[in-house]
This record gives sequence, C-alpha cells and structure tokens, in this order.
Amino acid sequence: MGVAVGLVVLLPGYVGLDRVTPFVQLAALTPMVLVLVAGSVFVGRLAGVLVTRRRGRRPLDERRPRLFAVGFAAMVGAAVVALGAAGIVGSRFLADEPAPPGRSVTVLSVNVDHGQADVGALAALVRERAPDVVVLPEGGDTFRTRLAPLLADYRGVSAPAVEDGGSTTLLTRIDVGPVQVLRGQLFGSLATTLPGGVRLLAVHTAAPVSGQVGMWQRDLADLVAPACRAGAPAVVAGDLNATTDQSAFRSASDGCTDALETVGAGTTGTFPSSLPRWFGVQIDHVLTTGGVGVQDGEVLDLPGTDHRGVLVRLSLPG
Repeated sequence: MGVAVGLVVLLPGYVGLDRVTPFVQLAALTPMVLVLVAGSVFVGRLAGVLVTRRRGRRPLDERRPRLFAVGFAAMVGAAVVALGAAGIVGSRFLADEPAPPGRSVTVLSVNVDHGQADVGALAALVRERAPDVVVLPEGGDTFRTRLAPLLADYRGVSAPAVEDGGSTTLLTRIDVGPVQVLRGQLFGSLATTLPGGVRLLAVHTAAPVSGQVGMWQRDLADLVAPACRAGAPAVVAGDLNATTDQSAFRSASDGCTDALETVGAGTTGTFPSSLPRWFGVQIDHVLTTGGVGVQDGEVLDLPGTDHRGVLVRLSLPG
C-alpha cells in the first residue's frame, strides 16, 4: 500500500499515470510535492513522538503489534519511493562538463505574460547580456513595437499577429535564415536557421490544464519531437509548459539535451516567478540536439511577468 500511494503521489509521471487530469498536473509538481511530503512526514513524526511521550502511553508496537507491522511496512515502502523520487530530482543538481569553446550563440527565452513584462527592464537585460537570439512567448507585434526602439541592433518577427497573448516574438542580432510561422494548438511558434545550418524553433505549447491536455500533447508531438528526433543540429527554446517529470515531455524531447539540467540548474523554478526558485516548476526550456553543446546557462528574473527567463550559451557544431 505504501509503495502504491508513494508512486501515485510522488512519481505519477514514471508509472504511466500522467496522461489524464489530475495526474498530468501532479507530475509537474514532483519536486514541490517531494518537499512538502518530506516536511510533513518530519513534522508529523515529531508531533507524534511528543504527544505519545506527554501522555505517557506505551508505543504502538507494544499495544497493537500487527497494526504497527502493517504501518511500518507501508512506511518503508513509501520511504523507498520517496528516496527514488529524491534521486531523480537530485540528479538535476549535477552539472555536466561544459561544451568546449568554439563558435557560440547565446539564447534568451522568457515568457512576457501577455505583453505585461517590463519593457525597459527587458531591454536593459538584453543590452547587458547581449544574447544573439531572444525568444518571447506571449509577445506579439504590440509588445515588439514597444521594445524595438530600445533594441536598435535587433530584428524581430512575431507570430501569428498583433495580439500578444497568443503570439511568440523572435529577435535576432545575427544573420538567420527565412523565418517560418508554425501554428500550434493555441499559440504561434517560429522556426528559422542559425549559422551552420542549426535549426531554431521558438515554441510556445498549450498548457496541460483540464480540458487542454490533448492539445498540449499534440503540441509537444508536433513542435518538439520532430526536432529532437531528427538527429540534425537543432535548438528548441520557449515556454513548453512541461517538466521533465511528465512522461509526454520526456517522450517528445527524447534525443535532446535540456540546457539547464546540463549546467546543474534542472530544479530551478521558472514559473510562477512569485514562488521561490527552489519551489516553482521548470516549464521554460532550451533544448539542444545534433551536436549543439551547452557552455553555460542560468535562470533570470524579470519584473512584470509570471515567468523567469532562461539564458544559455551554446556551442554550435562545425
């Protein structure tokens, strides 16, 4: 029983449960749930010990040995599952060796929350960090028009049109190929080619909320999976509304490397920005494949939006 409950609560995305509501949403919260469960168990156990001692009662193993045995077995099973979950989550703190220096490109991705992000702060961040490519989910022509005078070195394209919430903007200060508009289930996405023939996708998928789980799965299958499975050099950046603990995302991104996990920041929450970094969920990603390496990366705060940004420096093949 303890194993079953532990799997359902802590690892629904690893036992085939996260294809429907509410398990698909619960899977995204795996690190948060792990923290809450661990804290609750500690507090509950401590309170139980204190109450038992204060009342002067005999321990449960003396009063009801069979009940104690069943409870102990369930606790051990749950603990085994919890340790497994802790191992899965904890591995994301381990950084890989950075890619060797070479021809590099820096990518910044940040959801600007229906164009509500602070334009001045975003422009200052871009000028300071000088990314070659900027991906702005929920930023359309309206937001880009406000931003353009502050970033004269960047050229921009938005998809699909003026409205910010359903659009994605791509800004570049390097030469890229023709930009193709990709229409997802709810949001616009963009595709182009970086130097060296590396395909770049600026993506915003539907969110796996109740009633939209199928849309979210189709967006992952249509926008993310083809790039990760093709084997050719590619970068997928944006708000993917998915975490590594969700099986649909792991399946779609099979063949890709998550840049933040590579640098040991795989547990840093990018949403919502109102929660501490250690307690949010990481749904904003930069994925690489086909020999595109990760040199470094970090998560950045930006006022006015409910997301944090992802900044990574990539090493291009060739």
